[in-house]
Amino acid sequence: MAPPEPEKGASPEQIEADLARTRRELGETVEALAEKFDVKSQAQVQLDEVKHRVAAEIHGARQHALTYFRRARDFVTDEQGKPNRNGWIGVATVAATAALIVVGRARR
Repeated sequence: MAPPEPEKGASPEQIEADLARTRRELGETVEALAEKFDVKSQAQVQLDEVKHRVAAEIHGARQHALTYFRRARDFVTDEQGKPNRNGWIGVATVAATAALIVVGRARR
């Protein structure tokens, strides 16, 4: 709530102070309204928010993928990083699939 206006017979300094306060409040109000109706500024704010959300989603997806690949690597390797039984089964499966594809294309 705004302070009351200076009373009758107020000193010139009190009137000047009241005018300065009123100008400042009016300027703040006009600035707030201008910002609210500045479509370009509003669009930029929304764009920045979307960029931030997308960056957070990308970061989360990367972390999820990294965790998945680490688990997969741990599943097919031993403590020294060499393929374990599961790893050799995977290598054999990929090799057999590749051989079938090559043979199938060669027969065409």
